[in-house]
Amino acid sequence: MGLVGKIVKKLFTFFLILTMISLISACQSNKFNNTIKDRAPDPSVSIEDLDKSTKDNPKIFYFDTEQKQSLFKVIFWENLKEDHYYQGQIKNNDVAIENVFKGADIEVGPLPKNYELAMTFSQKEPPPSKILGKLKDDRGVTHQWEQPYDGLDADHEYLINLPTFKGQKAKIALRMIWLNKDNECIGVADKYFVVSKQ
Repeated sequence: MGLVGKIVKKLFTFFLILTMISLISACQSNKFNNTIKDRAPDPSVSIEDLDKSTKDNPKIFYFDTEQKQSLFKVIFWENLKEDHYYQGQIKNNDVAIENVFKGADIEVGPLPKNYELAMTFSQKEPPPSKILGKLKDDRGVTHQWEQPYDGLDADHEYLINLPTFKGQKAKIALRMIWLNKDNECIGVADKYFVVSKQ
């Protein structure tokens, strides 16, 4: 009976450890559990000149907030508490784009003919679920689009698909939306910058 008891005890311990590992894995699969921050993360946004005709190193421009090359505004965050939800519009980017740039002195970024616009977050920060983009060119034409935030893999940056426009300059507002597993909005932040065709 003692031998059976020891076997049962070992089996019980084994299954208990297995259950605990499963629970830990399930918790970590929720990207918000271990990455709750006090403030919304300001992403790194860069544009790379893909022109192969030059022999120089790839030319990359970073839309950095601290260097006054972009603006960053948090709309809703509250430490990513999943029981507090944003009640505003999350299907359209309702930014009044002209008002955002009034009085703002930011450096205009280059928009090469062949380019790649990328957005990245630190691996310690939760990436958004989707991006609501808005572009207004200097002719007054506005374009809007939506795209999910899905990185190809850990070694690739997430690409932003700017729509084509006919003007020379464009003001851009990228609204980042964070959703929980029930598609309820728990975070909203905006990244603004200006590009000029090269």
